[in-house]
Amino acid sequence: MKTPRSRPSRRARAEQAFALAECARVCTGYLAGLTAEDSGGASPPGAGPGPARTALVAALGELLGTAPPPPREAVGTELFDTLLRAGERAVDTGGERELLLAVELAGTGLALRAKSRAAWRLRAHALDALGHATAATEAYERTLALGSTHPETPLRLSLAREKRDCLAAAVGLFPQDTAADGPAEDGTPAPGREFARAVGAEALPEVVREAFTGYVGEQVSRYGAGDARVRELAAQYGTYCRILAQGRMADPLLAGARPVGVADLRGLVAGKTACVVVGPGRFEDAGAYELVVRCDDFRGGERADVHAVADLASASWHRPAGVRLVFADPGEAWREAVRRAVPGAQEGLGDASLRRPLHDPALLGDGGWGPETSAAFTVLRLLDHLDVSPRLDVLGAGRLRPEERRWIGTRAKDRTKTRTALR
Repeated sequence: MKTPRSRPSRRARAEQAFALAECARVCTGYLAGLTAEDSGGASPPGAGPGPARTALVAALGELLGTAPPPPREAVGTELFDTLLRAGERAVDTGGERELLLAVELAGTGLALRAKSRAAWRLRAHALDALGHATAATEAYERTLALGSTHPETPLRLSLAREKRDCLAAAVGLFPQDTAADGPAEDGTPAPGREFARAVGAEALPEVVREAFTGYVGEQVSRYGAGDARVRELAAQYGTYCRILAQGRMADPLLAGARPVGVADLRGLVAGKTACVVVGPGRFEDAGAYELVVRCDDFRGGERADVHAVADLASASWHRPAGVRLVFADPGEAWREAVRRAVPGAQEGLGDASLRRPLHDPALLGDGGWGPETSAAFTVLRLLDHLDVSPRLDVLGAGRLRPEERRWIGTRAKDRTKTRTALR
């Protein structure tokens, strides 16, 4: 006997009807604007390429033509999917009007299903493209908190944070030139002030980039290219332009996998229970963790969300892993090790910033361990340092070197025969 589907309450039905009516108003308003401007022979300001806009118009027509649910029923999957599809086409088009439309469509989706990961992801993409880094970051974080498994979400969140931090750092390098309001002495706004205003208003990325360009030129002229702050400003400018132009592209050196930096790894681990498995072994307890880290050799069929490897002779390079971290030093040795990565065997591969975390002052700067430090201990120290996992355990710590076991023993919160808890 089938369980009858729950029907929405009267209040929920009223809110649902209002959300759909408002959505129809916004969509028809957008289409009417296109018609009015097209009749004068001009393209709508900010509209993207013709084929993308054509696809958007078709998606909106499909959405408006989809029948609403009966008065006493909840919104069905067909209507909801059509709504999100129209939002995706709006993001693909890329104009400011279209991106604002996508935000509205995502808002309608969330009004209908507040815990929809797809609707939150659509909202995040649209806000990110609009340059609203803070709101986009919050939406990406909400998407992940709801259990999203979409592979691009952690990367997009990392890039949104990187853009936000990059702009904040650039504004802060010359506070005397960016904090004051008002025009310059000749009556024109100073580039530094214009840049700070664009950042503060979370203007469109192309507006921010134009202001950023003027700001860099102003500071080079004023302080000279040799000034340490100017060099840092130029580095931040280069980072921002790279992200806008191409995001985080796959590096041929990394077997075609997406590069994973420190921020990406932190986003992957944040909020998840994690265990580091030392050596091959099934360890039945591993299934209780949200993130399983395997080290050097592991057996086929064993789950490896992260594979940390320092042994060039490892027989597990070809085994599937979510992210593979390769530890080697100096840089040439790391590049040689990375060449062993098998294309398609991992979704992400640690970049050069993660090749020597124990000895890198920018990360741990925890010297004295020597070149023989195990991959298991290195990744454990890294995860402990990041301090974003509510539970961090070691399975099989007895296989570590004596000095590594001593370090773990002094910090253990709990211990059984096979498990040592650091959180």
